[in-house]
Amino acid sequence: MSVGGEKTDRRTALKIISGTIAGLIVGGVVGYFSKPAERIVSTVVSTVTKTTTETITVTATAPPTTVVTTPATTVTPPTPPKYPPGLGPEDEPYLKAAYDLIDWIGGVTVLSPKELEEEVIHFVRASKPYRGQTLHIMYEAVPGAVWEEKNLGPWFEKITGIKLTWESMSNWETILKSIEDAKLKAGIYDLLGTDQDMNGFYIYHKSAVNITDLLKKKPELRPPHFDPEDFFLGASYSDSKGNLYALHAYNAFAGTVYIKDWFEDPENKKEFKKRYGYELKTPLEYYMTARKTGKVEDDWTTDKARDVAEFFTDPDKGIYGYITGVKPGDWLGWYIADGLDDCFQLADPAPEGKMPLEVTHIDGVSTPWAINVKGDVIGGASTKNGGRLDSEGGQAMYKWWLEDSLKFTSPKAYEIGIVEAHDAFKYDGIYATMWPYYFHWAPYLAAKDSAVRGKFEFAPYPVYAPYYHPRKPRGYIDPSGWIISAYSPRKEAAFLFAAFMTSKAVELKKNLEVGLPVRWSTMQDPRFKAMDDEWGKMITVVELAGKSHFGTDNDIGVIYPEILPLARDKGMEGLGAKMPGAEIAKYVAKAIDDYLKEKGWIGKKVGPL
Repeated sequence: MSVGGEKTDRRTALKIISGTIAGLIVGGVVGYFSKPAERIVSTVVSTVTKTTTETITVTATAPPTTVVTTPATTVTPPTPPKYPPGLGPEDEPYLKAAYDLIDWIGGVTVLSPKELEEEVIHFVRASKPYRGQTLHIMYEAVPGAVWEEKNLGPWFEKITGIKLTWESMSNWETILKSIEDAKLKAGIYDLLGTDQDMNGFYIYHKSAVNITDLLKKKPELRPPHFDPEDFFLGASYSDSKGNLYALHAYNAFAGTVYIKDWFEDPENKKEFKKRYGYELKTPLEYYMTARKTGKVEDDWTTDKARDVAEFFTDPDKGIYGYITGVKPGDWLGWYIADGLDDCFQLADPAPEGKMPLEVTHIDGVSTPWAINVKGDVIGGASTKNGGRLDSEGGQAMYKWWLEDSLKFTSPKAYEIGIVEAHDAFKYDGIYATMWPYYFHWAPYLAAKDSAVRGKFEFAPYPVYAPYYHPRKPRGYIDPSGWIISAYSPRKEAAFLFAAFMTSKAVELKKNLEVGLPVRWSTMQDPRFKAMDDEWGKMITVVELAGKSHFGTDNDIGVIYPEILPLARDKGMEGLGAKMPGAEIAKYVAKAIDDYLKEKGWIGKKVGPL
């Protein structure tokens, strides 16, 4: 949904700069910010002489006298235009750009007009010492970052005078660049646009700036409405003490997507009940029923998902119950790590009184790859070494993805990867379900070129009933955004960039087009909530189940970039050798354990992080 055309008249509504500017209309001259600098009227101080002749008659003892008075009237010059504190005439181009930005944002922000003005003017003021610097930025080419480069990057340059260079790349390339940055300590990039998988790596290697410490040393950099408590993914980019190491600007909750019409069709419901012996509901309805009864058997489970996939598969009609992708590629490592192990709930529960989204580490078995990290000491992925990747649930996970699910999808699955499978669900319109599915695709599913527009709906992940626990991770959260290289010589300017991209000023406008925000204030805004039906109940699902989501455990994040290609390659080998899914689980788990032993990671204490 484009909101680019919505504007408000700033020159009518906005009269205060940072709460301190007054008297912008003085001496009959319109104030400074109502017109360009080159059109300000010059004031001329002039003296007007007025001559008055008056005859006064007095007594005879005094001769008549004519008195001439010439009073001088001085026109007081208008008060010079006032500027925000710390700014002056030399800042006029940046102030003008700031008000143009406010016009562009219009009312599409959670901030009041006064707060919006305060926030935007802050970036003009705080950037003054760093004008002329150039920031070198790399990022994973996900929709949010692409939108930021195109839409927010030019505004940042105009209001700050800080130049930007951009490089977009694949997820795996960002990981390689992050490793290179940590090894070389050269600060090739000032900012790395990456997801939370790497948070533990950055903290452990001290290759990312501790933003909390930076703001203690440089409090003048902190925007007036920075509000880190408003980020509802704080644990995904913090250490165990709550220090910020990233400012994530967009995220990807994951769950189930499905064609709602197929589930609600009376004939389908009748036939399903006859064949499987229980009622066909939508995945969201199953989930809502279980919330009321507290019984996992009423929930949207992996067994129900399997039945649904089988029921809707009819190649003669050109329809299928599921879509996935198993073409060789990185996803054969991260799709297990980033989602399926949370569907099968291989991790331990979050601590009592906490939900997964609220913590940086789950003691015991955690995600990804069901590796044991008890007491911040790395164990293994296999049950032999305390993990669960080759457990009953782990074997069921690999059996589903690399064996059973391929019975319920089209041959296309062998030709595409997981990212392309998201597109297939959108454009083909012939698949009943996909899980895990990333919710930030919602605006694109609702686009005019979508075959499922107006038909799709979201639900949480299915769960593996034998391993179910209400505080176990159920759903993956993968926010992406900006870390500042610890080796950048331009840390202050880099922080201003990251803060601008995640500011409350622009968050709502961005996410009415991009998808899911990272701030509760945007999530609760009526204009954002109004998109819920068009976006397939995405907002409803996040509000109901969001705290069950968990990202990559910080402790495992330390070794994430090493395990990812290994899990990918071993999964590809198993699939290529036509091994049963259960055997692939054992094969990958053993390979991870062998690698961790060889590199000295098993038994190594890496936290708390």
